Amino acid sequence: MSDGPRGGVAGAAPARFREAVRDAVDRGLGFLEAAIRADGAWASRIYRNLDLTGPSQDEHPPFVAGLGALTLEACGDPRSRSIRDRSGMYVVRSMRYPGTWRYWPSLPRDLDSLSVCSQAVRWHPWVLFGANLGLLPAAQDERGRFRTWIAPPAESNVADSVVNANVVGYLALLGRNEIGERAAAWLAGLIRDGNAAGTSHYYPDTIDLYDAVARARGRGVPAFEDLGTLLVDRIRARRGTDGGYGDTLRTARALSALHVLGAPPAGDGLWAALERILSRQRPDGSWPEHRYWQGPLPPNPPTVGFGCAMLDTASCIEALVRSVPVPAPGA
Repeated sequence: MSDGPRGGVAGAAPARFREAVRDAVDRGLGFLEAAIRADGAWASRIYRNLDLTGPSQDEHPPFVAGLGALTLEACGDPRSRSIRDRSGMYVVRSMRYPGTWRYWPSLPRDLDSLSVCSQAVRWHPWVLFGANLGLLPAAQDERGRFRTWIAPPAESNVADSVVNANVVGYLALLGRNEIGERAAAWLAGLIRDGNAAGTSHYYPDTIDLYDAVARARGRGVPAFEDLGTLLVDRIRARRGTDGGYGDTLRTARALSALHVLGAPPAGDGLWAALERILSRQRPDGSWPEHRYWQGPLPPNPPTVGFGCAMLDTASCIEALVRSVPVPAPGA
């Protein structure tokens, strides 16, 4: 299946896609408005297996609200702004000086939450002035890679590739690329050499890494500047005959990453991916949850799955509005 010529995505969209996307985004935002807690918390669920089956336990980590707010930034609908504002306030209320968060209260502070939540509330003075940057050098290993947890080195405190991509993206946002220079070089090498698989303990799919690196590249990470074409090729190689790039969540993340990289699919390649996403939306406006993260901590193998229908929904909304921009109400 050919991607077709680049450019002109919105203008080239058949009318049936424009209307279907408008309706899907409207219903998706309606679901999120109803699902987000009054204080701005996003709900995710933890399962005692990787298939996300059987009993689950609800959780409301600030990381999830932060990632949700970032994911919705591409959506210009006023409801998206309201959701992001509420989410941001929850993230801020969960913050501890000098700008750190815990995924759970029982866990140490972690760099994934620090980098994602800081980007989501980059207007906060602690973030604007880089108050938490002083914590990062001590969290680096001998190769300059960032360990996941802000804690003394231990067997379970490994350098996770997706976590590192999120950290260097945050550093680029603040114009402090020098702190993460060696970590960024490590990530760039993984992608150039085709060695990305298995380098993340907490994220189950290489699309997660490609997406995180693509977004960090957009923030201005020098080591990622020449990775654009290679990232596009790596992501496109994942496309199946049905137009998807794995499960619905990875299809949405892959599609958004390609837009961020300036090389979205076009023509039949785009319509097939959109069909895949649109067909999975549920009657309540949400999309089904897929495994976003996994645990427990290394060296134990992953046996616990984390899912969040709210984040799947936000990811699908992002992919849809990037592919076929939806005018704001009244526009």
